[in-house]
Amino acid sequence: MCFTLINGVESTRHNSSRLTEILKMLGMSDTEAVVYLILLKKPGISVSDLSKETRLTRQRVYDILENLSEKGLVYVSTQRPRKFFAVSPEVATSILVRDMEKRLYDLLRLREEFIHIVRSAGYGRGVSNHISYEVTGRRALVGAVKDIINRTKEDLTIAATKNEAMRIVYEYKSEILEAVERGVKVYLITDLSEIPGDILDFLSKIASIQNFELSARIYVRDGEETIIMPSEGSLKERRWYDEGVVLNNRDISAALRRMILAHFNFQ
Repeated sequence: MCFTLINGVESTRHNSSRLTEILKMLGMSDTEAVVYLILLKKPGISVSDLSKETRLTRQRVYDILENLSEKGLVYVSTQRPRKFFAVSPEVATSILVRDMEKRLYDLLRLREEFIHIVRSAGYGRGVSNHISYEVTGRRALVGAVKDIINRTKEDLTIAATKNEAMRIVYEYKSEILEAVERGVKVYLITDLSEIPGDILDFLSKIASIQNFELSARIYVRDGEETIIMPSEGSLKERRWYDEGVVLNNRDISAALRRMILAHFNFQ
């Protein structure tokens, strides 16, 4: 009986510690996590009791509750003395994950802005890069493709799946139009079947197009730099679809450029 009781206490401590650790990883502070877990165990607890449970001053507890309330993680009753309640774990974790996704999106936007400004200002031209590097995550991939388009001077050769051909319009329209305006020639091979008419009309205006079914997505800048990504259907796991490789090798990029242009009569 005593052994069972000790095991139960140890298990409770372990679970509490793990729950606090998870909440901290999801963006809560240490004290916010402790207060939230107490509210889950003891809904309707007062500030005085929370102060006793946490051994924090009443003012500190009020500050923590205000922070949690602003995040939508706790709510308070209208009765006196006021009682505090935690939202459900499902709602709380959804809010925390959404906030983390927003922060990640903001960071990726800052990354794109940083790279664009650095490239535009001419920094880092003398820096030697690795022959290749991986890009992971949808927003990071979009940023990498935009960067390649923005730095194209002469020609952009693209091998695209049907979905990628449509993504050129939805994701990269402004970058492609700017490239065309500064004299860049765009060559595109893609599967033309089932592409909506309005998408095809736009692509025909900005690029020379040839029909060809593909299982990869390739962008080659001036025969000098390439980004290669798998197709939507070639791999089952979504996370692998959100990855690509940038090749900083002229020989490989030039070879890929020639292979794409081989589908056009003039090359």
